[in-house]
Amino acid sequence: MKNRHRAIIIEDDSDINELIAYNLRKEGFEVFSVYDGSEAQEVLRREHFDIVILDIMLPGIDGFELCRQLKEKQASFRTFIVVVSAKSNVQDKLYAHILGADYYLTKPFSIKALNAIMQELVSMLDQEFLVKTK
Repeated sequence: MKNRHRAIIIEDDSDINELIAYNLRKEGFEVFSVYDGSEAQEVLRREHFDIVILDIMLPGIDGFELCRQLKEKQASFRTFIVVVSAKSNVQDKLYAHILGADYYLTKPFSIKALNAIMQELVSMLDQEFLVKTK
């Protein structure tokens, strides 16, 4: 990984949150974890993250609303959104994509699948960085 990328995990299940965080740190990410939508909203107002891993069913503000807010904020920078949710119906997946999610993984998910997605996103972020610095 050329640059240290920042990721936030917004997931109320502490076991899943910690599993994702552990794997991202192994891959060189700077990781921030939050466990409810209201706290996430506050952090996202103050901080920029390259990648957001987002559950839909959260205490406080739900993941759909956070996804919508993130995409509105993206006028000046790019943030990739990866939804990881137990909501598996097609309508929820389509709605998340309409709101701006880049990927949607249904729980239970393979950590290898998430790692593959993260590597693809890192590659895109690194390419965007190289274009901006030329």
